[in-house]
Amino acid sequence: MSQPANLHVNVERKITLLSGGYMMINDTFLLSQSMEGGSKPTLVTSYVVGMPKNYSERLVYYRVFNHGGSLPVKILEDELFWWLNVTFPEPVDLSVNKAYNFTVMLVLSDLISRKTASIFSATFPLYPSLTHEALSCNVTLILPSSAKVSENDYPTNIFVNKTGDFRVLNNITSPLPPYSNISSWIKFSDVTFRILKFLELRREISIDVWGKISAIDFYEIEAANVYSVDIILPLKATDIVVYDAYGKYSKADVRFSNESYGVVVKIYLSEKLRADGRIKIAVSYALPPQNYLVKDGWQNYVLKINLIRPDEWVIYKVALIVTLPEGASLIQVNEPITRAQGIRVESVSPFQERVFVEYHSVVRFEDVSINVSYQYMVFWAGLRPTLLAAAIVGSAIILFLLAKSSAHVGIPSPTPVSVEILRKFIEVCEEKNRIMSEMESLEEQSARGKISRRQYRLMRKNLEGQLSSVQKSFLDLKAKMEAAGRTYANMIKRLEEAEAEIEVMKRSISDVEVRYRRGEISAETRRSLLEDYRRRIDRAESVRDEILLRLKEEIL
Repeated sequence: MSQPANLHVNVERKITLLSGGYMMINDTFLLSQSMEGGSKPTLVTSYVVGMPKNYSERLVYYRVFNHGGSLPVKILEDELFWWLNVTFPEPVDLSVNKAYNFTVMLVLSDLISRKTASIFSATFPLYPSLTHEALSCNVTLILPSSAKVSENDYPTNIFVNKTGDFRVLNNITSPLPPYSNISSWIKFSDVTFRILKFLELRREISIDVWGKISAIDFYEIEAANVYSVDIILPLKATDIVVYDAYGKYSKADVRFSNESYGVVVKIYLSEKLRADGRIKIAVSYALPPQNYLVKDGWQNYVLKINLIRPDEWVIYKVALIVTLPEGASLIQVNEPITRAQGIRVESVSPFQERVFVEYHSVVRFEDVSINVSYQYMVFWAGLRPTLLAAAIVGSAIILFLLAKSSAHVGIPSPTPVSVEILRKFIEVCEEKNRIMSEMESLEEQSARGKISRRQYRLMRKNLEGQLSSVQKSFLDLKAKMEAAGRTYANMIKRLEEAEAEIEVMKRSISDVEVRYRRGEISAETRRSLLEDYRRRIDRAESVRDEILLRLKEEIL
């Protein structure tokens, strides 16, 4: 990583704390030729800039650009640093009195943490990491407009206050040594500052035999000080309905606006959700086939859709599920820009297929589009009732023969499930979850000595009685739901598997804590196991909540 000996470099670093919990760092590099170089021009073809490797794990977006647009970069790594090797389209001639500048923009997450309801702290790399010395580095730290900072909330030996309210802090270092690896910090209070992370989006798109397109998005969001959320649906989305674990949102709680990139849905969260660290929301809508389905020949069709444009900086996981019309067969899944981490196809039934596509860390400026091509016979919709009638007649004949050969064997038939049973089942599940949560909270209070053993035993006995009663109701409603057909039976099976996984993981967490206190495992092993178990709990809770949301959708 060599550079001309007579190259002078000055850096302007601006660190901005963004509402939502992200941090933007803009480094503007001014390259010039030192007077010692004489009249001989200095030619620069590339430049290397980086950051300590531990910060690179928090990077969600980067861009390098000059006045002409984006510059090509190559990522390099070593044991301590993460580097961007910036290549200039043409060699830069730095004759005396000439200069060249470019900017590196970095967006990082998880560097701002919430300490109390309105107190936040942030850590960050103070300087860029360079392979050679820079003449100077001027660092400006900019806080949100409503942030409050005192002189004790930042290292005064590093930063100088530039304003009366401590919202703009400055540090000038000259020279800046190579391979800088220095961190700094700040604390601030702000009743309006938000932490908002889109952890996961699961978008399910279904195409029926007539070409009608319906979709439902499941969002999992981590939030603090958040009272409303903006999500973006595909262009021309209609029949939009928003709901969460507590029910359907009224029209007064939802606002829509049509933008050039999609339909923006502003959701004013319910009071119950605002208290939670995790928010789970579902949005159902319809898409016009004429805008998203393209006919290619006599019986081939292509679903063309731009997957997502996050309103925040990043969605950490995006899963797209496309259910093809009954009777269709998949031809291929095509990405104009290869981006997916995994694509798979599974059969829903003998006549229907479903496509799964998964993405990780989809950022705001990405154009993630996908084309799903399939073959579909236009007469299938008319043929389907005939096949269904034939299947019914065939089944009736088989049942008649079976009944005739074994008059003592009864064959149960699915029983339709009423809206009232669905509603009671959902209420029982939510009540069971509430009781389990209260029992867990009770255990924590007892362990911390906040309640006496006598209080603990009485409250525990009361909750166990409630749980026993709810469990009996659950089993009764479960039997009625399972009698309504395979779809409900499968949903209940997944629900029980998820709840069992949650309980097993919670017991595993308790076991890990016991083993750690006994000195049987190291702190690193404990941390790794706890992270794994908590991830599995989060996944199981997502499955459980998704199933309850689906059931609620049926009674809306």
